[in-house]
Amino acid sequence: MLRLSRQKGLAAVEATLVLPIMLLLLLAIGEFGRMLYEYNTLTKAVRAGARTASVSPNAGNFDVTLVQGKTKNMILYGQETVGTKTVLPGLKAEDITITPTMIGDDTYVEIHVSYDWQPIFGETFNTFFGNSISLNFPLQTSMTMRALL
Repeated sequence: MLRLSRQKGLAAVEATLVLPIMLLLLLAIGEFGRMLYEYNTLTKAVRAGARTASVSPNAGNFDVTLVQGKTKNMILYGQETVGTKTVLPGLKAEDITITPTMIGDDTYVEIHVSYDWQPIFGETFNTFFGNSISLNFPLQTSMTMRALL
């Protein structure tokens, strides 16, 4: 009997020690999953933008105002016209680079996007030693597609 009464508080002490580590691990897994989701969304948006640029009627001579505008709108809003909400929060037109390239008689459209990923739970992680680790980093993706005339 005496031995059981000493063990009663041990579970509470173990839970107090393990719970913060488990919560930190769960939050890190959630943030990693969210980052992968946003990278996948960004890649699909760039693929849709490259497809829009490659099938546009003016893709051969690559009219800057028409084709690039439609392409950027497709990447930003998921449609060829200006929308109200971007596919990713904080994605801007300045993050998108569209470069037409002539190889022989063919025109290729290369699209590169650099998106600054922002974690939900803070931009830095403070360590126990007084240092902080930045959690911001760019998600970069690119796509090259031949323009269909």
